[in-house]
Order: sequence, then structure tokens, then C-alpha cells
Amino acid sequence: MSAPAAIERLRASPLPRLLFASHAFGGGVGRHVDELAHAVAPRAEVLLLQPHRKSFLALRWLRPGEDLALWLHAADDWERLLEILAGVGVDRVHFHHVHGLPRGILDLPRVLDCAHDLTLHDYFPACPDYHLTGADGRYCGGDPGCRHCTDGHPAQWGLSVEAWRAAFGTLLAAAGRVIAPSGDAAARIQAFFPDVTPVVWPHPETGAAPAAPPVRVLVPGAISKAKGLDLLEACVRDAARRALPLHFRVLGYLSRPIPAWPELPFSLAGEYREGDLAALVALERGDAFFFPAQCPETFSYTLSAALATALPIVATDLGALPERLAGRANARVVRWDSPASAVNDAILGLAPPAAARAAGPSPSAVETYASAYAAPLPPASRGPRARVPPLEARWLAAPDEDIGQWTLAALFDDAVGCGRASSREKLREHAARADARLAEMASELSRMRAEAGRHEAPPAPSGADAPAPSPLRSFARWLRRGA
Repeated sequence: MSAPAAIERLRASPLPRLLFASHAFGGGVGRHVDELAHAVAPRAEVLLLQPHRKSFLALRWLRPGEDLALWLHAADDWERLLEILAGVGVDRVHFHHVHGLPRGILDLPRVLDCAHDLTLHDYFPACPDYHLTGADGRYCGGDPGCRHCTDGHPAQWGLSVEAWRAAFGTLLAAAGRVIAPSGDAAARIQAFFPDVTPVVWPHPETGAAPAAPPVRVLVPGAISKAKGLDLLEACVRDAARRALPLHFRVLGYLSRPIPAWPELPFSLAGEYREGDLAALVALERGDAFFFPAQCPETFSYTLSAALATALPIVATDLGALPERLAGRANARVVRWDSPASAVNDAILGLAPPAAARAAGPSPSAVETYASAYAAPLPPASRGPRARVPPLEARWLAAPDEDIGQWTLAALFDDAVGCGRASSREKLREHAARADARLAEMASELSRMRAEAGRHEAPPAPSGADAPAPSPLRSFARWLRRGA
């Protein structure tokens, strides 16, 4: 779909236009924005304005089936953005957050001549640090006289705490609604802005009802092909294909990776220290054990850890495993070459899943919220009030702006130590680039050694009359030594 055609479809829509302004961190704010846009989709067209990288803004149309997205430079293209918004015809602005957005964002209701709302996802109108915390990351006390917001870093837009609160005080006072998702949030913001009376509307939740918890299948040890890695992966994939309530958890490590949750019902605890398996088993709170060995086990200390529990055990019929499981009522031995479906059926036969939990959010509650939210909207759009400027080609693709390189050590800490998925992807990309660069350097070094070897002369006579080695010969010898 072309962006100009999408713009024309948006301009032609009879529905009122909402512009959401938010940060780009996702999380609870991102979820609420997405769910609210979906809930009001029959009543309004929703645009979302967010920061992108350091210097850009992303404007998206959130109508399902549409892919309109524009990326404009926050400083250089600000006036063009205002022209686009006027050309689209925004009827109401809704502030969800301002982090990463230019200060001019606060003037949008005036510039676009429309009403606005603001939702308190945190305390950003009162606190430039957003969370009522000081430089130590702890609660500051929430006193309106507090000035600790900027102890750790300056406020966005270079404002003082007083200037920040004054700017947002004006925005809140003119808002059609200040929406707080809890009474506590409303009371805390009202302490800073006594003339503002937030409406307390808990966020509407549109998630599905909670699923029954899967059977957690613990697979202890270092799992190689001989220890059953291929069978384990086949069981994981069969569970995914048949939507079985199983999740396989390796307490140890693998000889090759398996795609992990949420792609497949599998996760990895990682290598443990000798002697720590019993404690790890207790921490994991599994529902069953699985030993997929494809070679005859002579004893298996990991099986000893399983036998010390009361959990069901499924194991292949090789070596000492069936011998050691003989007489245990909640154990099943399967043929070592059994299909994965038969193994999974055996596990579920021993450890059936728990009953489903209570039902999820009521669709009627979401509809009630959406109706109340949309009540102030005009019945139809006021329509475009200006021409949309010609769309520039550079606005149609997300700019890949350099936002500063992480070191591999920092990426490792964030990905592995902190568990951030985006950093795992960056770490994988950096490692691949590093491998490619090392290969290029090794090839170049080999070429330079060969070149240096062609220039290296035979050994010169020794003694007092021997000429001093040339720099090129010295460099050639250095390369040939592999220094």
C-alpha cells in the first residue's frame, strides 16, 4: 500500500480522528495504547506519535489493515508534521507520555485547535523523573515541595522542576479529562495540582482468559545427542504442533540450541555447579522429569536427583534407567526410539495438567470503557482543514540513526544478566558482525604475510659489514612470526 493513498483514505474517513502521543518503550503504556486504539476503532481513527531513535518522530495510523507510517526529523520536520496533522484533521489529542518528544508537543491542542486528554501512566506531569523518585531510584516522599527529580539528571527540554510543573499545570488545567487508572494515582497527582480532578478509570484489559498452567517437564543434565537432544527437540515441537499443555525445562545446558519460549514450549536454566542440582530442582517446582537418553546409561546421578523427589518420571529404556526405576509407581519407561507423540502422551498420562483458572476480563467492561471514552468525541470528523504536503521519500522508511554502540560486555550483561530480549538480538548481531570482521582481518593478514614474504630478501651476511635490516624486511619477519 502506498503512503499517499493511505493518507487519502484517512482524510476521506467520516470518523473523528484521535492523536495519541506516547513514548516508545512499550510496556504497560504501549499495551494500553494498543488496547485502547483497538477498543475505539469502530468509533474513531487513531494516529500514534512516538519518538524514534534520538532525532526522529514516528507517526502511524493504527487502523487494522493499514500500514501508514511516516518518520520525520523532530527538529527539521516539525512544521511539516503539523501540516500533515492539520491536513488529516485531528479532532482530539490524547497525551499518554512525553518522553523523547519535543517540547512543542504540549502546544498541539492549541495549534490543531482541538480538545485534549491526558492519562497518568506514571507521574510525568509532576515529576521530570516520572516516578516520584530521587537520584537513588527510591521514592522521594511525593511532597509537592520536593525538588529531587533532577538530582540524578536534568529534566527533559532543559527545564527546571518549577518550569516543568508550570508547563504541565497549564496542560492539565485545559484538559478535557485527566484519566488516572487508580485512586492512588489520582490522589498523588492532585497533591501537586489541587485544581485538577482526575477521573479514575482502571485500564480496560482485553487479554484472553488465563490458560491452564502447563506441565513443567524438567530435563536435568548436559543434553547432547547421546543424551537425547534430538528426541527432546522432537517432543518440544510435537507439543507445540498439538498445542499440548507441556513446557520442557532443561536444568543444565545443550550441545546445540533449541528455539525457546515463546517460539516453542522450551526454556533453559543453564549449567549448574556440581552439588547444586537438588536445590535447583526444588527452585524450579517442576511437575515431572524426562530422561531422553539415546545411549545406555551406566548409572545417572541426575536420575538420583529425580528419584529423591515424589515427581513422576519418564525415561527411555536404555542402560540403568529402567533398572533403577523398577518398582516406582509413578514412573514410565518408553522405548528409546519411540516417536515424540508417544513420549508426550506418556508424560501427560503421569502428570495431567491442572484445571483452568478463572475467566479473563469481561468484554462488556471493555465496551463500557470504550463508550465512556468516546463520549466527548464529535459524531463525525471535522474533516481536513489544510492540504497534506507532498510526502518526501525520506519520510517513508525508518531511519537507522546511530544511537551509540554498546560494548559486547555491556550487551552480554544486559542480555544474559538482566534478561532483556532486545539486547539478546543485538548481542547476536554484534557477534555475527565481529565474526565476519575477524574473518576479513585473518584473510587480510594472510595476504599481507604472503606479500611480505615475496619482498623478503635472502639472509644478509653476518658480521660488522652486514647492512642494517630495512623496515620492510623487519615488518615482513614480524608478520611471518604471526605477531
